[in-house]
Amino acid sequence: MKTRSLKGRTVAVVSAALAVLVFFSTLISYLFYSNALDSYLRDGSSIEESRKQFFIIFTCAMILIAIILILIAGMLIEIYIVKPVTDMTKAIASISYDSEGMREDNEDPKRALKNLNITSGGEIEELYHALQKFQMDTSDYLINMREASWETEHDSMTMLANKVKFDKRKKEVYPFADTIYIAGLNVINLHVANEKISSDAGDGIISKVARELRRLSSDSIHTYRLEDDHFLIVICGYLEEESVSIITKWVDRVGRLNRNSDEFVIRLVWGGAFGEGTFDVDDVYKHADAELYCNTAVAKKNIN
Repeated sequence: MKTRSLKGRTVAVVSAALAVLVFFSTLISYLFYSNALDSYLRDGSSIEESRKQFFIIFTCAMILIAIILILIAGMLIEIYIVKPVTDMTKAIASISYDSEGMREDNEDPKRALKNLNITSGGEIEELYHALQKFQMDTSDYLINMREASWETEHDSMTMLANKVKFDKRKKEVYPFADTIYIAGLNVINLHVANEKISSDAGDGIISKVARELRRLSSDSIHTYRLEDDHFLIVICGYLEEESVSIITKWVDRVGRLNRNSDEFVIRLVWGGAFGEGTFDVDDVYKHADAELYCNTAVAKKNIN
């Protein structure tokens, strides 16, 4: 059932008020004018006195009726316009958005936008439903944006952060750390597993490394997959000795990446660099990459 618009309701209320006013005016005019006329004929009052009496009574009656109509109009406006708009305004003001999505800060769940019972009809109710749809569309848009951002900044195979995420943190996060340790990691002999066993075996090794890196990750330890067999660990807020100890123990725990029965060995090799105080992140990263290059060359020579 379609409800009447606010404009239609206003016209109806004003028309009804005018009809009531005309009705009471006619009724009061008839009653009090007749009473004044009877008083004039019965008591011998002058016409002027009778008119004055009628005018005072009629004016007071009209003022009373006008006050009643104003109160009724005010009550209707409060119920159908002011209260719904106020409730919607408070509900919208309590909505905020952050990295985790939409949040409503209302202590009373009944005051949340979706729980408001607005059935005033017309434009006000249409506005309420439009705001509900806007809230839903905005939440959906933010979810899609987060998903798109996550896909852009993470490796789809390993679920680790990628170079895009590292470059962003390199500019916006790491320069503000007290200390930083950047360690690059390579998987030695991964190509041998791909050639002698299968590419699935190589993917399994990559997945194992990624799984162990995710376990190592924390608020102060960030892990990345930059290329196929090249990974990165960034440790913030630790001394150099502590950082080296963390990575050394982690690499030892991961150990050999392929089966012990295989004629070849696949394992991790790493190299890192430390920055403290006033440091350049790119410079620390270059030193870590150079250290990794040297260690990789030595490890390949020893394995082969």
